[in-house]
Amino acid sequence: MKSTVFLLILISFLSSPVSFGQKKQKKIVVTGLVTDVRQKPLVGAMVLIDGRNTNITTNNNGIYKLKVRPDADSITIVTFTNGISTVAINGRTNIDFILAGLPLSQQNAQKKQSNDQQVNIGYGNVNQKNLSTPVTTIDARNRKYSAYKDIYEILRELPGVTVSGSSVRIQGVSSINSGTQPLFVVDGMPVETVDQISPSSVANISVLKGASTSIYGSRGANGVILITLIKGSDRGR
Repeated sequence: MKSTVFLLILISFLSSPVSFGQKKQKKIVVTGLVTDVRQKPLVGAMVLIDGRNTNITTNNNGIYKLKVRPDADSITIVTFTNGISTVAINGRTNIDFILAGLPLSQQNAQKKQSNDQQVNIGYGNVNQKNLSTPVTTIDARNRKYSAYKDIYEILRELPGVTVSGSSVRIQGVSSINSGTQPLFVVDGMPVETVDQISPSSVANISVLKGASTSIYGSRGANGVILITLIKGSDRGR
């Protein structure tokens, strides 16, 4: 009798639809406000996760809310009047957007021209179309960045870049001998740290990885983050 009861319990356990090892990861809720540079809410903006449509749009107050997987990398806001913006999630549950880009119609018209635009890779400029690996760049002169407390808060906005305190890692690159920290290049000069750089002094930040870092040799094995500072004549623009 005891053996029969034990067998029934065992069968019930094995036939359970979800085992402990198969338990799904709990999704996290991400919310945020989407506005233009005049702080006007943008209604009906589309929300994408890792480049995929979610069928979620901002409401009449410019607010979005959705559930994402814990391993989701980036969130993108798409509008027809103010362009597109993509930022890294990095575990955050509240991500606001200020969009001041070109309308999609103008972006499409300029797509061909963008392939011929030059990208600064530290030791000179090359055409975007000649790079085997795309370069991610953000314009840090956006007014919202000047309120950030340090440059690491700006780096968190870069898709594919993970930041924990002052530790930075570019996803998709690894080096056994060089840790995980990328090479920082400020105005063409490699530096050991960027701790002292004020967000208000940064013009733009670019991320290089793959073949694009070959000019830096082994120092670029973990990727390269290029930081261009605002020149004196450009301040106050």
